Amino acid sequence: MERQWHTDKRKFKKCWEHDYLFTEVDSNAICLVCKQKVAVLKEYNIRRHYETMHSHQFAKYTGEDRKVKAANLLMKLETQQQTLLQPSTAQENATLASYRISNIIVRSGHAFAAGDFVKECLTVAAEAVCPTQKRAFSQISLSRNTVTRRVEDMAEDVRGQIAQRAGRFSAFSIACDESTDISDSAQLLVFLRGVNEDFEVCQELAGLETLKGTTRGIDIFKAVEQVMDKNGLKWENLSGITTDGAPAMVGKRAGLTALVSDKVRECGGSIFKYHCILHQEQLCAKNIGLKNVMQDVVGIVNNIRSKALSHRQFKAVVDEMDAQYGDVLYHQEVRWLSRGKVLRRFFELREEIRVFQATKENNIQVPSDKHWIADLAFLVDITELLNILNLQLQGRDQIINQLYDHVRAFKQKLQLLSRHLLTGNLAHFPSLREVGLMEEDTPKYCNILSDLVVEFDHRFEDFRGNEAAFELFAQPFAVNVDAVSEELQMELLELQSDSDLRCRFRELSLQDFYKSVPAHRYGKIRKHAQVMFSLFGSTYVCEQAFSLMNLNKSKLRNALSDSHLHDILTLSVSQLEPDIKRLVKTKDRLHVSH
Repeated sequence: MERQWHTDKRKFKKCWEHDYLFTEVDSNAICLVCKQKVAVLKEYNIRRHYETMHSHQFAKYTGEDRKVKAANLLMKLETQQQTLLQPSTAQENATLASYRISNIIVRSGHAFAAGDFVKECLTVAAEAVCPTQKRAFSQISLSRNTVTRRVEDMAEDVRGQIAQRAGRFSAFSIACDESTDISDSAQLLVFLRGVNEDFEVCQELAGLETLKGTTRGIDIFKAVEQVMDKNGLKWENLSGITTDGAPAMVGKRAGLTALVSDKVRECGGSIFKYHCILHQEQLCAKNIGLKNVMQDVVGIVNNIRSKALSHRQFKAVVDEMDAQYGDVLYHQEVRWLSRGKVLRRFFELREEIRVFQATKENNIQVPSDKHWIADLAFLVDITELLNILNLQLQGRDQIINQLYDHVRAFKQKLQLLSRHLLTGNLAHFPSLREVGLMEEDTPKYCNILSDLVVEFDHRFEDFRGNEAAFELFAQPFAVNVDAVSEELQMELLELQSDSDLRCRFRELSLQDFYKSVPAHRYGKIRKHAQVMFSLFGSTYVCEQAFSLMNLNKSKLRNALSDSHLHDILTLSVSQLEPDIKRLVKTKDRLHVSH
């Protein structure tokens, strides 16, 4: 009986409760009457405890009465246990809420000290809505130091998740950009985009490194090395690097891209090097010509807006004339879309601006020359097309071949516009059609469009050189076999003859299609697709993160440490969520708010 009892004690649990007034809690037998535990979990020990301590008191209960008595004692024990557990549960909930609120604070760009304000709001809300829960809300710790610790914990957890995913990458690329913060510290952002064997794409902030001294190519390269080591990344799996056009980044000998390329080659790999497609598009836009028109527009706009009185008077004039817009916009070189918006607003308000500027002698007058007006209209139409292209090139998680498709389409649009101008067709020039095209201006505008096409060809040479790789990735069943690398030709021929995969290609997205391609038959094709999925086409994510950096490390928070700035950006830009429940459980002792 002893062996059977010990090996199958679950079967006798009810027997304990009814016969010996014992129950099982966490593999321990506890007396329902005196709450004592037995030394050894055996029936003999349980029976002896009951007969020596409680049988004289409970022997009178038999049958159904004994079951009811045992149930009452069990309910009393469970109530006492719940009472003891409630403080611990309340503390866990308060800590959980503290983490989640801290996460919201940091993602919204507020200072760590904002936690005190949030807690004050919670207290007021609790008093008004649920006074009985006021104590529970008061236990949520949101002091500045507590929020700081919470942010550090969550950022470290997210970085751990990134490193864990990075260890499974088959191919990955990095996007690097450097800028100075409000305290003149040079901050290098390194973003990571990787793909695993299942074609799952992960794009995250790999690191923020502060460059203490110079910002030469070798200094940036050492910082990138540190980021690679921290995330456990292998150089031979690095498939691409994308930067801006600074000499320290793209220098042929001592630039970052050159040094990274040499390092990857030493490790037996190969790498794609790209100059950010957005930056190149902006460089093309700056060489559009008609600079005199842009200078006149900027001069007139600044003349209106630089003086408070003139600005107020102009808005009053615009209101009186019932214009479409109520004000003109400042032109700012650092804003990508500023030029097109300023030109469009100026063109729409040109008559109101001309009337206002004529009221004062010292004002810059709007030129009345018909050729200048036509040049302005032509510039408005072209810059709006460039702005549309710019918006198409922005955004996260864009595949590089799709970005280049937008550029190629824009070049074809420029060629179409040139052909239309030669025939006097202004279908795609709404502003120029409004003011009228003079025949003598046609050659000038055609030359501007031709120069812009040449500029695009020159600027996007690095992308154009990889058109065959893009086509193989995007159209594997239509690409010419002779145009691809020799090591891929045999697999490509096999792939193009596979009717089942051809059918899947028509039905599935690129990502799902390549996920379905058998690895044992088309290993090289899959590897090429993984590399293409991993490539950055622009440093848009870096520019976006720098905007967040300037929002957080501002004049009012210029003492923010580099480590805390890294934590803030990690949580703000990451698509991963910190495992807050795990963080709460790792706390040895939970304290309520002080």
